[in-house]
Amino acid sequence: MLTKIKPELVIIDDNITEAYPLVDRLKMIYDADNIHIFPTTKEGIEYIENNISKRIIVLLDIMFGSIAEGLNVFDAITEKSLLICFIIMTGSINNISKEDLVKLINRHAWYIVQRDKPAQYILDIIKKADAHISSRVDSALEEWVLRHSREEQIRPFIKSRNGESYSLLDILDSVRKGGDDNIGQEMISNILAVAIDILARDKSRIGNK
Repeated sequence: MLTKIKPELVIIDDNITEAYPLVDRLKMIYDADNIHIFPTTKEGIEYIENNISKRIIVLLDIMFGSIAEGLNVFDAITEKSLLICFIIMTGSINNISKEDLVKLINRHAWYIVQRDKPAQYILDIIKKADAHISSRVDSALEEWVLRHSREEQIRPFIKSRNGESYSLLDILDSVRKGGDDNIGQEMISNILAVAIDILARDKSRIGNK
């Protein structure tokens, strides 16, 4: 049985520290090496941008002092990839303007939660976010790529229509970043087309026996 790939948890909040109860629980479930805490938005943005091809869940505070700096993080990252999963924390939903709330929804913020909720409540939301991203096609592709040896991962695997060669890791990186070359999206489209064809031929796989 394959070991489930755990996401990285990036916490961007000027109040959460290593001593925070939620952090202890996250370390137990997702491993300490996968938990990253940043007290400033600048540090958080830099880390995510440098690791944007990874499977990441972001726990993001909106307010830093009296300024809604968290929205700048959301804007900066979603401009580069809509595959990063954001859980937005706020002291009150009233701190978010109607315009910003619409933007959060349209750019697929996974959840907006009041920061004073119990640790277990927030942990349950994180678990649901983890289950959601684990079921996406890009995550399935990641698991398939990682079954191969390092040598196989970096070896040219496919050529695009313009003759460019791509390794398995190049394809995965393109899927996560939404590369301009579109090779990742073509791969996803092909995977979905094959899956649909298989299901169409064997309807019992979708419960129509």
